[in-house]
Amino acid sequence: MDVVLVNESGNLFLSPDIDDWETIAALDITVIIDLDGDLDIGIPTLPNRMLYLYFPMYDEDLPDLPKLHAVAQLGATLIEQGHKVLCHCLMGFNRSALVAGLILVHLGMSGEEVVTHLQSKRAGALYNETFARYLQSLPAMTRAA
Repeated sequence: MDVVLVNESGNLFLSPDIDDWETIAALDITVIIDLDGDLDIGIPTLPNRMLYLYFPMYDEDLPDLPKLHAVAQLGATLIEQGHKVLCHCLMGFNRSALVAGLILVHLGMSGEEVVTHLQSKRAGALYNETFARYLQSLPAMTRAA
C-alpha cells in the first residue's frame, strides 16, 4: 500500500484505496478521510480507536465547498491535537490531494505552496486542473487561538 507522508511534522498522509489496515495501524493513523465512492473493507470497529469520515466525491468538479472546508478544518484541528490523518481516494492523486492540500492551507500554507509541495511528495498529484487551480487560489488561513 502506497502511503505518502505529506507534511514535515509527520501527521498528514495520503494514499490510494486502503487494502492493508496493518500499515495504517503501524503508522499510528487514527483518522481516515475517505473520499472514494465505496467504503473500505475491514474498517476497524473497536470503540475510540479510529475516526472514519466518509465524504465521497467525484474526481471532476469541486464538491460542496462549505462541506469540503469543514472536513479540512476538522482534519487540521485533529492534526493540531496530535492525531495522524490519512486522506484517501481510489488512486491517491486528486481527491485525497485536494483534501490534504486544504488541510495544509488551514494549517497556514498558501495554496500555491501546497500544490508545489504535494506534487513534490507524490508524482502525478493534482493532475485535476480544477482542484489544482482552486487550491492555488487560496491564501494561507490563520487558525483561531
